[in-house]
Amino acid sequence: MQQLGRLAAAQTQMVLLTATLPPSEEDELFRRMHFERGQVKMFREATTRTNVAYRVVRVGRRTKREEVQSTVVRMVQQKLREYRTGKVIVYGNSKPKVRAVAESLGCQAYHADAVGRASMLAEFMAGRQRMIVATSALGMGVDIADVRCIIHMDWPFSVLEYAQESGRAGRDGLRSEAIMIAQEGDQRVDEQQSEAEQQLVRAYVEGEGE
Repeated sequence: MQQLGRLAAAQTQMVLLTATLPPSEEDELFRRMHFERGQVKMFREATTRTNVAYRVVRVGRRTKREEVQSTVVRMVQQKLREYRTGKVIVYGNSKPKVRAVAESLGCQAYHADAVGRASMLAEFMAGRQRMIVATSALGMGVDIADVRCIIHMDWPFSVLEYAQESGRAGRDGLRSEAIMIAQEGDQRVDEQQSEAEQQLVRAYVEGEGE
């Protein structure tokens, strides 16, 4: 981003494309890129994904971690049967949890420290593996047409992060799902996360769901 900003400072003509820049983050982008708002032409289109069904599965506060993980495993197996040729991505917040669920499913665990990440992703994209369990390391810049189901086994850190990760589903325009398993009292909070962002995540999870 800083290197691009230097190009902008040299008055190089640029086109920036993204599907996930909320209006609230525009000023930060301009600051990093050394843009003046009056010099930028913005074009926005609706990003509604009508082919992706979103739902929240709520889990009680006292439910044990192993029970939640067993629920995830059963759900993945069900979705693989339902979508016979499609793929499933499971997202988790921690590497130990990602590794544990991947081991139960017999598939790859994709995270920042995983050895052979490129080959893991290649296997998944080619369809030789139909499921993968990952952290947010697999959340951006991955365009795989036939991902039919995204399962989050934790609360998302932010609405933007959730949009990025759930946006991996249904990129070919066919019917797909994004399911969040939300355990009561398990919301992640970070010191850099604003109260407004926390409220947005809670509002999504506590809306109408299962």
